[in-house]
Formats: sequence, structure tokens, C-alpha cells
Amino acid sequence: MTTPGIQVTRLGKFDNMPLPTILAASFLDAGGHGVAQVLTHRERAALVGMSRPVEFKRDQMIQTEGARAEFIWNIVSGTAETYCLLPDGTRRVMSILFAADLIGLSEGGHYVETARALTEVRAWEIPLRALDGLVRRDPRLDAALLCKISHELRESERHLLTTARQDARARVAAFLVWLKQKEAATLHSGDLLELPLRREDIADYLGLSVESVSRCLGQLERSGLILREQRRTLRLMDVPALQKLAGMD
Repeated sequence: MTTPGIQVTRLGKFDNMPLPTILAASFLDAGGHGVAQVLTHRERAALVGMSRPVEFKRDQMIQTEGARAEFIWNIVSGTAETYCLLPDGTRRVMSILFAADLIGLSEGGHYVETARALTEVRAWEIPLRALDGLVRRDPRLDAALLCKISHELRESERHLLTTARQDARARVAAFLVWLKQKEAATLHSGDLLELPLRREDIADYLGLSVESVSRCLGQLERSGLILREQRRTLRLMDVPALQKLAGMD
């Protein structure tokens, strides 16, 4: 069973489906750098034993705000977003999620936000009740999940700081640097950056208009900081300059 009204494709085989992966920057090891796998092989295997592989098509809803929370999803591939609807109907994007991230934030047994697949998404669907039982038996897994939650909290704070910037170019530059860091953690794609989001998704995430996003990308290209090789493929020509523009240096 999954969220009412949402249909997913059940993958009939586990072949070629990577084990569940959760990446996070440690809050304990002061000497650590970047993100790392926080699950042991035994924990990953245990999660497979209680989970099902699922696939969501592009633009398909994964969970809906207010629905009963029965699962969380560990993304294997693809990109998703979470958002909330404000009383005036405005859509406020809360997070952009990638491979090794978790979907399923809930409170009081109900999802607190809506999640939508921005690209085709493959994920492990993990029943919350089974996960609760596993965490009670494995305190280390509890600590690993706390590490991930802390990591996501820092990501949310970064998002708030990004959208608080008055300069639209600084917001877009910060977004490109952040997105490159997220890709580098899993793809190691050099200075090329694949944009999994459409312009309207980027605009929603940054609190800008689509026109502002397009204008800022053009300004960054004319400044020699990026090079648009294809519609959704950018080459970051000067990352330090982008970081300086974004106030991240």
C-alpha cells in the first residue's frame, strides 16, 4: 500500500538495484570532509529485506501533504522536490532531493509536505513500522538517521540563506555551486553540470521568476563564469568566482 491516489510502478526484480544508500556529512568526526555513506553493509541489507523497489515517472506525486505516513523512500536515482501550499495557494518549494536522500518527512503520522518526481525516480520504499522496529533493535542505525537528519537541517538552513539574498545572480550562482557539489558526491562529472530541474522548478526553489532565472544564467555566461553547452548542460568555467559571487568563499 502507498499514499492514497498515487500509483507507482513496482519493479519485479531486484536485479541491478543498488542497496539503500544514505549519504551525510558527519557531525561527530571533525576531520571528515564532504559526505559519506552512514549505513553499514548489514544495515543496508536489512533495509532491503523490509523494502520494495519502486519507480515514479516524471511529475508523478510520491506523497501528498496531510496523507497518512506509511513509508519513507530512499532515492536510488533521479531527482525529486518537496513543497507545501500556502493558504493563498502559493507553492513553496522546501527541498530538492537526489540519490541517497530520503523522502517522507512526517509529523503525528501524516506527511507534512508533498513530494513530486522531477525526473524518473527509482527508490526503495521502506515501511515506517518495520523501520521503527529495526531502529529499536539497532541503535547505530538510529545514530545514522540522526546524522542524516542533521545533514538535511543544514541543507535547509543553506536554502534559507540562499533565498534571503537580494541579488538574483547571487541566488543562481549559489544554486549552481550547491548543485555541482551534490552531483560530485555521486557522479564525479568534472566541470560539467547536468540540470535535472526545469527553469520553472529552479525559479520556485529560489523564489524567483522564470524570467529572472533565464536572465541571470545569461549574465553569468556573458561574464565567462558558465558556458551553456546544451539546454540542460552547463560547464562551470570559474567555480571560485561563482562562490565569491554567491558569498560562499
